[in-house]
Amino acid sequence: MKKNRLAAGALAFAVSVTACGCGEKVYEMTNEEEAAVVYYSAHAVTKFNKRQSEGIKDVALLKVKMEQMEQMEKEALERRKQEEKEQKEAQKEQEDKNVPSADNGQQNASNEKPGSEPQVKYVSLAKALGLSGVDAVYRGYELVSAYQASQSYMVRANSGNELLVVHVNLKNGTGKTAECDILSKMPSFRLLINGELSVNADTTILLNDLGTYQGKIKAGKKARTVLIFQVKKGTVKSIDKMELDVTVNGSGSQVQLVG
Repeated sequence: MKKNRLAAGALAFAVSVTACGCGEKVYEMTNEEEAAVVYYSAHAVTKFNKRQSEGIKDVALLKVKMEQMEQMEKEALERRKQEEKEQKEAQKEQEDKNVPSADNGQQNASNEKPGSEPQVKYVSLAKALGLSGVDAVYRGYELVSAYQASQSYMVRANSGNELLVVHVNLKNGTGKTAECDILSKMPSFRLLINGELSVNADTTILLNDLGTYQGKIKAGKKARTVLIFQVKKGTVKSIDKMELDVTVNGSGSQVQLVG
C-alpha cells in the first residue's frame, strides 16, 4: 500500500508540474533521449521488484558469471595449447631417435647406390675347393629322371622330382701326375638357380661324384665328375643364371657357373 501511495503522489506531482509551469514551454525530448529515460526508469523500478529477475542487481550478477566463464575458457585454451606443444615435442624426440645419424647416412650413401644389388665376389671352383695343380672346369648341365655313370650303378630321382646334373671336369695342367683328394676336404655344395631356387647337392656313392672324388690324374689329362641336385619336376625349364655355394672347413665361397 505504501508503494502505491508513493507512486500516486509522484504521478500527481508530475501532472502539477506539467500543468502549472511558469509559463515556459514544455521541453520536448528526442527519440534517443526518451528511450534512455525509459530504459533507466525500467531498471530503476525492477531493482526493487522481488518478482522480476532482470533487474540491475541480476544484470550485475550475470556480468560476473560471464567474466568467470570467459576466464575459464581462456585457461582451458591455454591448457590445450600446452598439451599440444608437449605432444609435438614428444613426437619430435621419438622421430630423432629413429633417424640415423648424419655420419651413418653419408656412409650408407657412399657405399650403396639406389636400386643397385650388393656386389658378389666370385672365385674359381678350383680355388673354392682348395685344389693345387688341378683345375675344376664347369662343362654344362642336364635335366634327367635318372643318371647312370656305369653299368652297375644308377641314381634315380625321387617321386615328383627330376635330377639336375652339373658336369665338372678336373683337369691336370701340370707336367706330372697329380693327386686329387677332394673327399678329405668334406665339401658341401648348394646351387642357386636363376636367383630364386636353392637346392643342396645329393651325396652319392658314384666314383665320379665331385664331392667324394679321390684319384690320380695324369699330366694333361682330365677326370669327368658330376654334382647331382634334385628339383621338383617342371620347376626348371631354362637356366639363365646359376651359382654354386661351396663350403670347405666352414669357409664358404661362391662360384658363378652360368650367367
